[in-house]
Order: sequence, then structure tokens, then C-alpha cells
Amino acid sequence: MTDEAAAAAIVDALSSTAHAEEVARLLGRLPASLELGVGDTTLALSSQGPKVSALAPLAVWQRSLYGVPSPGFQSAGALVRSHPEFRIVGDPLAVAQCLALLEMLIEGAREQLLDGIRGDSQAPASVSAAAETQTESLDAIRGRYLQLTLPALGDPWVYEESTGPSDAPAMLMLHTAGADSRQWHALMTDARLSARWRMLAFDMPWHGRSSPPLRSRPLPWRLDAKTYLDVLDAYLDAAGIARALIVGCSMGAAAGLAYLAERPGRTTGAILLEAPFRSVGRRSEFLDHPGVHAGRFSSAWVTALLGPLSPRARRARAGWIYTQAGPGVYEADLRFYSEEFDAARYLDRIDTRRTPLWLLTGEYDYSATPADGRRIAEAIPGARFETMPGLGHFPMTENPAALMTHLEPITAALATKLRDGTNDER
Repeated sequence: MTDEAAAAAIVDALSSTAHAEEVARLLGRLPASLELGVGDTTLALSSQGPKVSALAPLAVWQRSLYGVPSPGFQSAGALVRSHPEFRIVGDPLAVAQCLALLEMLIEGAREQLLDGIRGDSQAPASVSAAAETQTESLDAIRGRYLQLTLPALGDPWVYEESTGPSDAPAMLMLHTAGADSRQWHALMTDARLSARWRMLAFDMPWHGRSSPPLRSRPLPWRLDAKTYLDVLDAYLDAAGIARALIVGCSMGAAAGLAYLAERPGRTTGAILLEAPFRSVGRRSEFLDHPGVHAGRFSSAWVTALLGPLSPRARRARAGWIYTQAGPGVYEADLRFYSEEFDAARYLDRIDTRRTPLWLLTGEYDYSATPADGRRIAEAIPGARFETMPGLGHFPMTENPAALMTHLEPITAALATKLRDGTNDER
């Protein structure tokens, strides 16, 4: 096939995406003109407003859209970060307005060109599509509200979910920035985990179902390390839990690392997913901007971090949660995660003989990379690290079955040790 024919095939896939109906609706409302450049071939998708161009050589588009894309080629967000040959040119506001559509086009074109790739038996993270679209037995989850004693935050009520025996060791799951505890539903309803653990997750104040304290004008959400650790202390007190295993992802992993260092007496250890060392540059002003649809932008901002082999329904769920945050909540979280947090502040105060630590990172994560997780583990004697092939930044939501192949042996062994009254990994 000539380069011209190859470029034409990609342009055709981009213009006849698997998400055609939604793409057409968004294009009709887009306040910018979007064009895609595939080598020397250009596809103009709209013609109104400021011009935004996504440009790359043919070879870059081919590596992104054909076959299993390597880490760094799975999305526009990954391409911009990893490959200078891929450029998005235009006014920053117009680029932000186009981002959700651009990510949709890339994913849809990949599905159009190689439909069924997620069922490839050779792909390390692939699982049965039928199994992954089955509805979890959410009736096993118990929900309630707890009031936290936190005068600085107005003594907020937070929504808690739990599963598992009440006398089992406690596992506290911490959600990612801008999200809520729904991210953990697939793990909370996993029979292997719920047989051994009392699993708990709560929506941080101002997040999900934890509304701000009742005021005529709610205070804006602000987050820093001290506030997060105070929230964790107040939650454990309200729930009547002396010590818990911390299982956190992304921002929850950052907080978990800080909690191990600052409050070791309240933890039995930690399993941290997608833990950053420092994740500079993840906060964007367009997460809370009057000219940008915050829900669509936030969803695109995070789905770019997903593993391309994760089941479509699971990927969609991961993005859906991010369409629903309150104004400014996600951006405020990222001030902590992306601008304040530095793992170096905590590494020399974590004793894995007292609080064992595992770090698991998906290979497609460019926010908290496998190199970040390995660097943290190497700086803490006794900490253990694994790269998770095929997974991205939200493994518990995007592909829980693949995550469990890494998580189940760790949690089974640790539950046994805790029940036997030992917690020394040496």
C-alpha cells in the first residue's frame, strides 16, 4: 500500500468513527474548527470558529491506530506528552474545547480499523468481554453517611460504602482526584476479597455523594496534605476503625504514602496503585473554565490515561465518573496531587517491617509512571513494586479482572498474616 493510500485509509477511519452519532452531535456544537493532518493528507471536520489542527506523520498515526499501541501512542494526551512529532496547534482555549472530540475520534478510528482487539488472547490485560460487561452485584454493598469531626471543613457528612464481614481486617480504598468511591465497586463485589476483608470506601468531602456542608453559598473545595490526612483520621474515628490497610489509587496513593509516613499507627500497610513521585503538569485551568464543558474535558483528560486493551464498557465507566464532579473540585485536588505532593518528603519515614508496602503501576500510565513507582520502592527498604502490563491509570475501574491477577495474591497473604496476629514481611 502506498503512503497516500495508507493515509487515506486512516482519514476514512477517522471520519467514519465507531462513535459517529456522538461525533456528529458534538461537531455541530463545536465553537472551533477542527482538522486532522495525516502526513500530507488533511481532514477538515468543521469550519466554524478558531482553527485547531492535530498533525502527525503517517507513521505516528499508524502506530497509534493499528495493532496494540505501545505506551505513549494510546491517545492524544499520551502522544502530545511523549512524541513531539504529534502536535496540536491552535489557541489553548479552542484546543481544550476540541480535546474530548479528538480523543473520541482516535479511539473510534482504532475500533474501526481493528475491531475486537481487546479480545486478543495474546494481550496480557485482555479478558472476556462478556465477563467484563456483567453487572456487579451491587446489592452486596452497604451504604451510610458518617459525620466527621472536622471544624475547619464544617464537620461534613461523608458517604461510606462497605462490604465483607464486620470482623475481618479493614481495607480502606481511596479514590482518585475528582472522583468518588464508585471506582472501587468491581473490587468491593469481588468474592475473593469480600470473603477475607471488611472493605470500605468513602467519597471525600465535596466529592460524589458527600455534599458540602449546607450553606447558601458552598465554600470552594481546597485540598492539601494536612487536610487529606485529617480527613482520614476523622473518617477512621467516625467508622470506629483503629487500623486499616490503605489501598489508594493516584491521588489516593499519594495520600496513602503520606499516611504511612505520618500516621503509621493507624495502618496495617498499603497497596498503592499508580503512585506518583512528582506528577507536575497534570492540573489544567480548563478543568474549571467557563468556556469549556468541564465534564467532557475532565473525562477526556483521564481516559487518555487508560490502557487501550481495557474493555470498552469499563473504559466508558471510568470516564463517566469524571463527567460529574462539582465545579473546581477536580482542579483543587490536582493542586495537591500535581503541585504539592512530593514522594521524597515521606520515603525515609516508612518502615515496611511495621507497615508493608506494595506499589503497582500500569504500563500505560503517564501521570504516575512505572518509573515513578519503581523509584519510590527502591528508596524504601522492603517495599515491592510491579508493573502491570496492559493497564493504565485507573486499573480498579478500567480492568478490575486484570488488576486482580496482581492484587489477589498480595491481599490473600496479608489477610492471613493479620488474622494470625503477625504483620512482619521479613
